[in-house]
Amino acid sequence: MSPFALNLEKTRTESSLVMIEPALNAFGSMVLISRAADEPGIHEWVTKTRARMSSEELFRHKLVTIGFHYSILPQTAGITFEAYLESLEATPPSEFRDRLLKAYSEICLTDESQNEQDKSVDWDEVLSSAKNYVDFLRYRFGEELTDEEMETRAYQYVIDPAALKQLVTGHIRWFWRNYLQAEWTRVRPMLEESARAFNQLDLSNMTRAELVSFVTGKEIGESKWHGEFEKSKELIFIPNAHIGPYMRATKVGDNFYIYFGARLPEGTLTRIPELDRAEIVARLSALADDTRLHILQMIAEKGQMRSQEIMEVTSLSQPSVSRYLSQLTATGYLQERRESGAKVYILNTERIEKTLKAVSAFLLGHS
Repeated sequence: MSPFALNLEKTRTESSLVMIEPALNAFGSMVLISRAADEPGIHEWVTKTRARMSSEELFRHKLVTIGFHYSILPQTAGITFEAYLESLEATPPSEFRDRLLKAYSEICLTDESQNEQDKSVDWDEVLSSAKNYVDFLRYRFGEELTDEEMETRAYQYVIDPAALKQLVTGHIRWFWRNYLQAEWTRVRPMLEESARAFNQLDLSNMTRAELVSFVTGKEIGESKWHGEFEKSKELIFIPNAHIGPYMRATKVGDNFYIYFGARLPEGTLTRIPELDRAEIVARLSALADDTRLHILQMIAEKGQMRSQEIMEVTSLSQPSVSRYLSQLTATGYLQERRESGAKVYILNTERIEKTLKAVSAFLLGHS
């Protein structure tokens, strides 16, 4: 049963809430190749594509999609990927660098950089050497999010905008032709069905937080995006065929976009076998690991646990436990809440029951 009261007969008359956004959507799938190496539930196209690429191609792909992410992020809504490629090729070389540096001047993820967010960046100093450039990124993004080898290579292109443009436009066109174009043609009808199903509903009485939960099927809790999507001009959802149980978000202009695993609204009678299968794979993949199952079992037995308690019992490192908890939270098997200022994790029994019912319905036809 849907957790919100819906009018299933009234059709939305305002601008669509869920849009396939071809350029942004395909771009999101392209970025997954760089970011989702071992995440359970990610679509097999991602892992198969990674396996087909050489180590040099994978490094170049990460350099382009992560190192120059803000240079190449699609800037126009609703356009095709081909139109996006044409816009990149028409962009002056200096603009690629300007976009990147502008984004870096506005993003402050570490506590130290947030305290000095209003200070202007001395770009002459930052760009005077590869070391200064990498140190600046480490200061802004933190050690864990800064790949020294990749960013050192990126620096060589940042100081040479013509080479930067040649690199990103050439690589993106190559990746589109060799890997992404055929896959986009395959999944587009499925994504259109997902968007159409949501846009037929009248969701006008929901708050934005309720919309995020309903469309994505996830509890947003203390989402780091909450303030962003509340104050954005438009909140738009992009159903993606490859992201599995995870969510990603990006801001383009005044609009806030949330990528979610393509699905149908809960309670709908329409069925799309590939969407059903993809959602089941995403759910079961999280359980196909002994450590993740052990964590779920411990939390089920104790009622709730903190990450520190899990570290002590399993002898796993803090980054490993954080990754497992993030994966189990993303797939909905765990819920997190604050207790005495600390995060605690509890088992989502409803999610487990729904997973078992979904498998039964898909294989045995039992509802």
